[in-house]
Amino acid sequence: MLIGLFFIFALPAIVAKAILSQHWYQSGVTNKGVLIAPRLTYADLNIQLPADINNAGPNWHLGYVLPSQCLTLCQQQLHLLKQSHTALGKYQPRVTATVFVSSSSDASVALDGFIQIPINNAFLQQASAAEYVITDPLGQLVMKYPVANSETDLVVQNKGLLSDLRKLLKLSRVG
Repeated sequence: MLIGLFFIFALPAIVAKAILSQHWYQSGVTNKGVLIAPRLTYADLNIQLPADINNAGPNWHLGYVLPSQCLTLCQQQLHLLKQSHTALGKYQPRVTATVFVSSSSDASVALDGFIQIPINNAFLQQASAAEYVITDPLGQLVMKYPVANSETDLVVQNKGLLSDLRKLLKLSRVG
């Protein structure tokens, strides 16, 4: 009786240890983007924000790194960036749609309605061209979304970006 009672209480712990040690369990990650680690801020990367961003107060930045050539897929990403900002609904005032512009970015692209943030090579080492990047109101780079290869990938990526951003805004106490 005592041995049976011991196994009833010890069996769940033994099974849990076996599952974890054999890597049969995959953790429940819900984010669609890639978390940027270690902690990096605009200040760490020597990036100065434009005056119009500083005057507006602390906001989240939903940004796109403009590539050296902005072809059809790039134009679609810029359009979806604007649409994503609109789709945020009640969270929209807390987010600023931005475009990260480097010295090698395509200057012929019309960036009406976007705040432009000049970036350097240190930023490009963390997020490559044609990626979406989310930064928090304190200037910390939070998540990035890898380059989409097709229109269908772009739509799926954009839905994940919206889901992640809404979750961040819901749980955030800043901005």
